[in-house]
Amino acid sequence: MHMEKKLSDILNKYHSNKCTPEEIQSLETWFEEIARGQPGEEPDQQTIENMLAKIKRSPRFNASAQAKPALLKTLARRYRVAAASLVFLLVSVAVVYQHSRRSSEHTDRVTSNDILPGGDKAILTLADGTSIELNDQQEGLISKQDGIAISKNGQGMLVYVTEAPERTARYATNTLTTPRGGSYQIILPDGSKAWLNAASSLSYPLVFSKHERRVRMTGEVYFEIAKSSIKQSDGEKEPVPFLVETDKQTIQVLGTQFNVNSYTSYPTERTTLVEGKVKVIYRATGEYKFLSPNMQAQVADKIQVVKTDVTRNVAWKNGDFIFRNEPLADILQEVMRWYDVDIVCPEHLGKIRFNGMVSREKPLSAIIQMIASTDKVELEVKERRITVR
Repeated sequence: MHMEKKLSDILNKYHSNKCTPEEIQSLETWFEEIARGQPGEEPDQQTIENMLAKIKRSPRFNASAQAKPALLKTLARRYRVAAASLVFLLVSVAVVYQHSRRSSEHTDRVTSNDILPGGDKAILTLADGTSIELNDQQEGLISKQDGIAISKNGQGMLVYVTEAPERTARYATNTLTTPRGGSYQIILPDGSKAWLNAASSLSYPLVFSKHERRVRMTGEVYFEIAKSSIKQSDGEKEPVPFLVETDKQTIQVLGTQFNVNSYTSYPTERTTLVEGKVKVIYRATGEYKFLSPNMQAQVADKIQVVKTDVTRNVAWKNGDFIFRNEPLADILQEVMRWYDVDIVCPEHLGKIRFNGMVSREKPLSAIIQMIASTDKVELEVKERRITVR
């Protein structure tokens, strides 16, 4: 069947709420191929405009997704895809919400138990053991220690600036820790940036060694590593490696962007490379693998390297939940950490897989409705506990 006719037929079925899961998956797969720059058969511009107009006229899309021009611009900017890709992203977003208008009984139950999302919350532990709560910290100076000024900049990031190098304690260590329901951003002393997800920690020295930059983390952290080098006796400059340690692995980088997920609730630690190159070392055996962009190292009792969906893996850092054929148990782990709730889910229900996309800025009810809309499970929210049936 010609692509344009096939898409038109599916959109007609979408409009009347008759799309099958296979047809929805077909749309999502086609969109993802375009977003990744893969070759595909794209409809002409007039067809795109007609399809977009049809989606925007849909009572379901207007009522449930509540799309506005600002949303369309945000989606286009975030994913940086062509107009054709935007159409299919809009379809995907609309499909996620197409069952969200349920009976008033279900809606009232969710709304009455609504819980706000997490935010900028963390504790900074200084070298002398002093703890500073950073919850909703205002811009400006936070503390001074050993010749280092610690402040929060206009972008909401914790920043370290050396004011008196001669007084700086080279072996002093600070630790930034986020609770459940919290996240934080930091610019490290060498200029590298790190984004901490909920229930995570990052320990780092006030001054990095000339020979290596080493930090230790738990939970999930996204890194954007600054390039650094020292001059050798022969005049050549040698790059200073940046090392990230978790319970199971050491990740060695020079200048790159990557995400590390080392939550103990998962059987494997996962390192996802966005750009650059990293070396992942399994410390128990010394085994190592090199990663190229769009690859992921999975570390359990060995290292396995697989091609991965970077957009999904770093969605949290960009302010979204994105689930693609994810087990409910894994989804609920993310929900638990971000909304600081407890979960009760039978093991057999935790294996059911879901697709969806929800902003992390939405209250808990948005993701509860997304999951419940599939009619695969029923979720009850009571105080700060979610029970799955």
